[in-house]
Amino acid sequence: MADEGSHNDESERRLASALAALPIFPLPGTVFFPHTLLPLHIFEPRYRQMTQQVIDGDGYMAIVLSDPTQTGSPVGCARVAGLGRLVHHEKLPDGRFHILLQGIGRVALDDELPMDGLLYRRVRAHMVENETSPLDDRGVQEQLNTLRGCYARLCDAHPESKNTLGDLPLRLAEPAVLADLIAAALIEDVALRQQVLEEKRLLRRLEGANDALATLLLRTLPAEASLLN
Repeated sequence: MADEGSHNDESERRLASALAALPIFPLPGTVFFPHTLLPLHIFEPRYRQMTQQVIDGDGYMAIVLSDPTQTGSPVGCARVAGLGRLVHHEKLPDGRFHILLQGIGRVALDDELPMDGLLYRRVRAHMVENETSPLDDRGVQEQLNTLRGCYARLCDAHPESKNTLGDLPLRLAEPAVLADLIAAALIEDVALRQQVLEEKRLLRRLEGANDALATLLLRTLPAEASLLN
């Protein structure tokens, strides 16, 4: 138990250190959700430098939607980013990298730090925690049941639908994980993806995931839809 506690303490220390000066990778059209994986090809000099620093340092970076319309953001991007932990990297002979990030949470970007001679940008950030209340508990369970029912029906009608998520929506017990997986896989509109990423209430995120799933279900059942006309 002592070893496990020491490991947890070290992980928390590394995360706190990373959030105090977090490298950010602004990307247009990309919203990075927790509980997902993101492969990236790193070729620009500034992001090569950033990747090497992440490898040598705490192992974290944030993927933030590059959005010039976010005038209230302290960094000229979206206010909330996906926090990633580097789980694999391959450095190519010419200095480029292939990397794989594991999404581990949401972070709010507080303010940008001086460049201090670096080529890439860093921010102070803090974790965005789920907001729940006893009043939401019943709604969360109802949304979870609806999600599983819709997904089962979709897979019955179109077995190929399992190619992306398999049977995870039917097996996973954690609503927060399911909400993020469904949103990442099925919501195509970038603005809506960012809205779901920024949503603190789990109930609202589940509702967004169900809306996306129901839309896909209706789209893939044209025969039933035609009978209603």
